[in-house]
Amino acid sequence: MREKGLIIGGYLFSNNKDYNSAKEEYESIHILRSKADLTDPGTVLKLYNKLIENRTFHTIIGYTFLKELQVVVLSSGIVKEEDIDGIYIPVQNANNIDISDFEKYKQLTEKQKNLIRNKRIINIFLLITILGMLIIAIYTNKSVYADFENKIINRYSAWEEELNNREEDLIQREEALEGINTFE
Repeated sequence: MREKGLIIGGYLFSNNKDYNSAKEEYESIHILRSKADLTDPGTVLKLYNKLIENRTFHTIIGYTFLKELQVVVLSSGIVKEEDIDGIYIPVQNANNIDISDFEKYKQLTEKQKNLIRNKRIINIFLLITILGMLIIAIYTNKSVYADFENKIINRYSAWEEELNNREEDLIQREEALEGINTFE
């Protein structure tokens, strides 16, 4: 069964992004073929070197064109195979992500892991501090104000005792005076 849709240059592309990139390269190659003399090996070599240097192509369409140019240059004999630059093809994983993107995401992941670790350390420290404060509040009877409160209570109780003693003395004196007054 023949699939339709994202085919260009005999290649079937799995998504619109890759298809659109290949389509742009296909159109660029068509323009290059119409403007450049691809029968002259010197012109082909200059064009090949410029395209390789700029890493112009990124799809199989562009790589195929570069391979055609490479074959023309090598078959002409103006350059040996070991002297010509190779076609650069970036390594990609299954999700079409460049390895450089992978490294960038790996670094971001490491930063996030460090950030999360630091936040956990801070949270544990705050939790220990709160638990310490609760333990102190539960098991300590004295507070800063308890000493002052006890001193004030002792002072007033001493005054109260002194006042009660004076009052008793006054009552006894009054009774003694009343006893003297009753005899007269």
